[in-house]
Amino acid sequence: MREDAVASHELPASGEVVIGRGQDAQIRIDHPSVSRSHVALQLGERVTVRDLESSNGTSLRGARLPAGRPVEIGTNEVFVVGDVPVVVQERRTAAMPTSARPAAPSTGPAIAPICADPAMKNLFDLAGRVAVGTISVLVTGESGAGKEVLARAIHAASPRARGPLVEVNCAAISEQLIESELFGHERGSFTGAAGAKAGLIEAGSGGTVFLDEVGELSATAQAKLLRVLEDRRVLRVGATEARTVDVRFVAATNRDLEAEVAAGQFRGDLYYRLAGVVLEVPPLRERRADIEPLTRAFAAVAAQSLGRAAPQLPAETMAAIVAHDWPGNVRELRNAIERAVLLGGDTLTAAEVVGRSARVPARPATATEPPVGDDERARIMDALDRCAGNQTRAADLLGMPRRTLVKRLVQYGIPRPKRG
Repeated sequence: MREDAVASHELPASGEVVIGRGQDAQIRIDHPSVSRSHVALQLGERVTVRDLESSNGTSLRGARLPAGRPVEIGTNEVFVVGDVPVVVQERRTAAMPTSARPAAPSTGPAIAPICADPAMKNLFDLAGRVAVGTISVLVTGESGAGKEVLARAIHAASPRARGPLVEVNCAAISEQLIESELFGHERGSFTGAAGAKAGLIEAGSGGTVFLDEVGELSATAQAKLLRVLEDRRVLRVGATEARTVDVRFVAATNRDLEAEVAAGQFRGDLYYRLAGVVLEVPPLRERRADIEPLTRAFAAVAAQSLGRAAPQLPAETMAAIVAHDWPGNVRELRNAIERAVLLGGDTLTAAEVVGRSARVPARPATATEPPVGDDERARIMDALDRCAGNQTRAADLLGMPRRTLVKRLVQYGIPRPKRG
């Protein structure tokens, strides 16, 4: 199971819904920490959760629930089923990280992971309507804002949910290998091609191919991808005959592709093929209502993985977290919470989550060093500090492709640390 996969389910207005791993559960979560019949939701004027004597327990507000005793929960309040966070949203939609597939092809359920902000609810409602079709979707937004989560939710809510979801990070594959990885190759087509190999697009036939960081594709790869989008046929490297594929494309980028098309840096015909529907994920600082439920969910999961109760988050701590701009968006928030839970105590302070005291510096800080968040150079240096100079991990922390980080190092005159 993917730790950041998302599925959602419409709930009835009243009655009991059992969540578990077994076939008889109304909502299935395919995760080893979840029992066959793990927990029951009682729905009505109020909502209660009752642990069904599960093996790994159900946690709420940092404490394990007693088996068999119903406990009332509030709207958007996170509880943890085994190691999996679950939230009942205002529209009575339960959203949870799980790899479970729908039992039957979807006809367009609401899809909404943890989100309390009205703009995000509207975005996921729109995504639910888009999901039932086959039109290509382009998801835009800053790095770390949640584009991948939206793409996975579209697949999970689509009639293709039983098929594969193949995720391709276009920025992570070298330019020399991108064509072979995407389109496949025939035996002997290049040095080292000892046998024929299907590409990632072929592997997604019957399902969805998610092209993350699509703006990083080379001009040659863009041209070949355009042909696939136009006729749904893939020509492997070294082949003379194309193969038919049945694929729905969802792409994502943090670039302004329209501007790059105007500048001649991205193919216009490919852009318009990918951008059948464009969904923009707003940055976290523009949807602050999401910050508290996300924080509580990340804290609960991080604590559960360490075998601890979820830490307390006093009002002043939460106020500081909500007020912070989080330039790295949801990814930065998750990393900050995980670090604070690991290094902090039973109660987290604002400094442990958003302040410099949360750092574990590789070298002593100096009085002249600019504070975190003042500018991009300072954030880059701080990320490299946290990651002991590892560029790959620092790029992930910053929410940018590694090649972008390398360009920034040159731009800001930052000495190149060890390769990573």
